[in-house]
Amino acid sequence: MKTYEPFKVKNMELKNRIVMPPMCMYSAPDSIPGDFHLQHYGARALGGAGLIIVEATGVLPEGRISDNCLGLWSNDQTAPMARLVEHVHSLGAKIGIQLNHAGRKCGARAEKLYAPSALNYSSDGAYPDPAEMTEEDIARVTEAFHTAAGRARAAGFDVLEIHGAHGYLINQFLSPLSNQRRDGYGATLEGRTRFLREVLQAVKSEWPEDKPLFLRV
Repeated sequence: MKTYEPFKVKNMELKNRIVMPPMCMYSAPDSIPGDFHLQHYGARALGGAGLIIVEATGVLPEGRISDNCLGLWSNDQTAPMARLVEHVHSLGAKIGIQLNHAGRKCGARAEKLYAPSALNYSSDGAYPDPAEMTEEDIARVTEAFHTAAGRARAAGFDVLEIHGAHGYLINQFLSPLSNQRRDGYGATLEGRTRFLREVLQAVKSEWPEDKPLFLRV
């Protein structure tokens, strides 16, 4: 059985093939990892996981799923992340982080929500109506992914994962149900994938080539 055999992805050597995927814990009121996260992820490392991926982490304050989600939009958040990385490494596991922007599914307190198109996520009024993103908005979010990737690199993470699933912003651009734009960021499959491609290009320019880069779709 290969579950417990070592595995290599690029230059990352895993002691086994057990991976803890990112799961939101909604336990970061200041958007930085604290003692709870050391215990939570440390316990999984002690339990034998070869790779642990930290929960969806907002690249901007308005990109968080909730007010209690982790963030990586400020240099002040790098050191607490590095503390978490060092702790998990000391317990024998590798650690990655998932970067995300929630788009119209933002549950954090924000001045406004934005999305590819001005289409509400819910029909029951649970979410405010989002504004359609301008090209300037798109460029700003792309740059936020870029700078967050640099902070993840500085913190020492072994893996970077981009969240392109579960109805969040990248996924909103990919789907014709939520992306009804008629410009270069919609209308066709090539247009709907443009934002994702630009995010990946920006992230690759900051993330080391010898470290794994994952995309969840």
